[in-house]
Amino acid sequence: MDILSKKLKKNIIILGAGFAGVKCALDLEKLAKKDKSLSSNFNIVLIDKNNYHLYTPTLYEVASTAKADASGSVLKKVITTPIENIVKNKNIKFLQGEIIDIDFKKRTVDFSDQTVINFEYLVLALGSKPTYFGIEGLKEYSLSLKWLNDGIRIRNKIRNKFLEKRNGEEIKIIIGGSGPNGVEFSAELAGYIKELNNIYNKKIEANIKLIDGSSHILPGFEHNVVKKALKRLEYLNIKTINGFVILKVDKLRVYLKQLPPSNEPRENFTPEEKTEDYDILIWSGGVEANSLLMHIDMSKEKRGRIETNQFLGCLPPDKHLDVAKNIFAIGDNSCFYDPKTQRPVPGTAKIAIEQAKIAAKNIYNLINKKPKELYKIKPLPFAIPIGGKYALTKWGPFLFTGFTGWIIKQLIELYYLYSVTKKASVIFNWWRGIRIFSKND
Repeated sequence: MDILSKKLKKNIIILGAGFAGVKCALDLEKLAKKDKSLSSNFNIVLIDKNNYHLYTPTLYEVASTAKADASGSVLKKVITTPIENIVKNKNIKFLQGEIIDIDFKKRTVDFSDQTVINFEYLVLALGSKPTYFGIEGLKEYSLSLKWLNDGIRIRNKIRNKFLEKRNGEEIKIIIGGSGPNGVEFSAELAGYIKELNNIYNKKIEANIKLIDGSSHILPGFEHNVVKKALKRLEYLNIKTINGFVILKVDKLRVYLKQLPPSNEPRENFTPEEKTEDYDILIWSGGVEANSLLMHIDMSKEKRGRIETNQFLGCLPPDKHLDVAKNIFAIGDNSCFYDPKTQRPVPGTAKIAIEQAKIAAKNIYNLINKKPKELYKIKPLPFAIPIGGKYALTKWGPFLFTGFTGWIIKQLIELYYLYSVTKKASVIFNWWRGIRIFSKND
């Protein structure tokens, strides 16, 4: 790795090229352009096991696109951006490799090929993986949607199960988790089954159910958004089962148990238990920190995310230790507690991007011996596509619904993709993606 030859410079290492990692690297590079002492004394090093940046909000589209429309290679081009395009003509060094260890005392990152790189500043942005909460059979029998290959695998499995069905039968799909990912995916699957019926001249009914322990879909969203989303799901004939958790799973069914309503004493409540049969089980009910973080010595919460201070700096396992000095955690690797609710902030792409801005600025401030900036939680825009050319998009105080919301959602996506590369070619891939993914509408 050529970075090892740069002996005179210290390294700012960013682990992970997701939303948080890419944004942090780009912001640091901008700051380095304005401050020659930073660029002359430090390397900005972005590290990931893949050589591309995955736009995860469109994964559900990959998993619900009719197979005839696009090969896996085409879909990869549509929803990924080569990291070489992101760092081209920028003072950012990209290293592709598998990280096996981080030594905070020695300040080193170890790779599977035995390469070792020192760091002066470190940003943990390694992303997350699905968590199954120890539910019996869930990991074994469910499919998760986290990476590009997951989307292709789900698409193929649903198609194969569809082809096994005879006219008049139904395909039963259960999605565990009714947050934004579950809602988006359920709606797209309704369109996918409809398109498969058209392609193969069959009449297979889509029986799609969302299951969640929360009292309603989209927990944490305002009532107006939940109401409109529920109405849309009802229009698409998607059923919701809320207030139930999955106890266990076998290859044919899920076993559910009702949770007590928040306004009812537990001693007066007798929970209902029931089962639901399925052909395909999708799990989108939660994530935990990247496996690498599980073995590092930092203060962590139950899902393995590193607890951070108000500047997004990592907290050491003992306040008397200084092993966390100059180390930041952002995105899915960060557990930042909302000062108002004392609950961790959700791991959304937009929050990851906002945290990346603060981490980059605080590294710059530390280098220049300036006061660090606080990470402040603020309302952020969101877009929840719910099948076809329909989305709920919040921008400032305005909630746009239906086709207008869908248009704004597409423009937000285009803006982001262009912002990380500044290449006009992303417009072609963006438009190509719309053409492919709209065929289920």
